[in-house]
Amino acid sequence: MNIDDPKWRGKGIAKSSSDGQRKRRHLIPGPAGLVQLALEKREAGEGVLEMNTQEAIYRAITVPSEDNAFVENNAWLAVVHAGYMFEPGYSNLASVNQMPNLHRVKLVVALVKSCVRDPLRGTMLELKDPTRTMRGTVSEKAAEVYEGLLKAGVCIVLREIVVWRPEKTPYLNITSFNIEGVYGN
Repeated sequence: MNIDDPKWRGKGIAKSSSDGQRKRRHLIPGPAGLVQLALEKREAGEGVLEMNTQEAIYRAITVPSEDNAFVENNAWLAVVHAGYMFEPGYSNLASVNQMPNLHRVKLVVALVKSCVRDPLRGTMLELKDPTRTMRGTVSEKAAEVYEGLLKAGVCIVLREIVVWRPEKTPYLNITSFNIEGVYGN
């Protein structure tokens, strides 16, 4: 991989003088490959630039090989252009995942990867943003109010959402008051 190539500019990779000398056994394609490279650089004691949420979103939109779920989704693009990710209090799913039980998050924006309605457990969502995938539980009232709108491929904007952590795996506890908008695809 030649990091001087323009397609790698701004990808969170620091230049190294020993890049040509290091041998990799297997380079993982896509964003996981960038993580692999960053880990290798960290192990070698070289600098690695951190990628913020805005850069992850920019990469998801501009680099087709990164994640087609975001690039090709009109709902996600509409939310990005609406500027939700630049509002104060916005948190990506990677940072939400690190928050303690019953912590309230001001703003979360995510793509609904899957929506399963189970008579025993209620409605469960698998949410995704450029940084992570996370689960959410939807209250019965919210499931009724947004029936037909909550489905795979839509983008959901959540305000004042609570992180629920019954065990190690955190969930977003979604009520009708938390849903600011559902952008359909």
